[in-house]
Amino acid sequence: MSLINTIVVAGGTHGNERTGVRLVQKWMEHPECYNSLCNAKVDLVLANPEAVRLNRRYRDHDLNRAFSQVCLDTTVDSKLYEFRRAKELNALYGPKGAATKTDLLLDVHNTGSNMGNCLILSARDPFTMRASAVLTQEFKDAWIYYQPEERSASPYFGTVAKADVCIEIGPQQHGTLDAAIFEETERLVKRYLELAEEWNRGELQKRPPIKVDVYTQFKDLGYPKPQGGGPIQAMIHPELMGRDYRELKDGDKLFRTFDGEDILYHGESPVYPIFISEPAYYEKDIAMSLTVKSVEEW
Repeated sequence: MSLINTIVVAGGTHGNERTGVRLVQKWMEHPECYNSLCNAKVDLVLANPEAVRLNRRYRDHDLNRAFSQVCLDTTVDSKLYEFRRAKELNALYGPKGAATKTDLLLDVHNTGSNMGNCLILSARDPFTMRASAVLTQEFKDAWIYYQPEERSASPYFGTVAKADVCIEIGPQQHGTLDAAIFEETERLVKRYLELAEEWNRGELQKRPPIKVDVYTQFKDLGYPKPQGGGPIQAMIHPELMGRDYRELKDGDKLFRTFDGEDILYHGESPVYPIFISEPAYYEKDIAMSLTVKSVEEW
């Protein structure tokens, strides 16, 4: 198994997701918080400092949608700040692909949805799978979301590294801090560093497999809109709001129109919604992401 020699801990990929921002700032000011946890080289980065300054998700374009190989390879000078910043980050921590300098990237995010401690994996990497399974046992309300990505095509910052975990914590209002969530997130990131050290000593691999629920991306679901476009015609149904990871089956209430009529879900098999009513996804026309659930040993 490959050793983990280089780790990046990132915050502020979205500038108004303040837990990661403040965590990175704290650790920059107090390296003793993390530098004894593992022998790997750990770099800290505020991924989108302009968005952090503005306390906005992004300045010109979503930075976490700017890391596909096509975006990184384009030779045209972009007027959009985030595309330029993506190239800078790729040069620092990549280059994306087999020659990357980064073994593991931990990207800390917040969501307004009721996601708890959501550990998002983009590939079936042996370390991130085993470590994340351990954390589902150690942390209350920890969940594994598997969002398989072809790494060269993926637009996410984490895919610059060989392996990554997007740590998505919620519910938390964007642009704000929550003390309990901050402290829980800091403990979680520290545990990833400690488990990386355990991996490098060959100990994590010897732990018995852990049975985990895995929520795998199925599809994104938009809000009801008129044919040809226009304002949304319905809201998340109140019986579904806040019920991330809960089973949604054929005939269950999905949306409610502004006139009070219920719109039901229709599907051949149950799904499990996450990112329900995430505020930042309104502009992307995503009401929720639907996943399928499996039980696996990691």
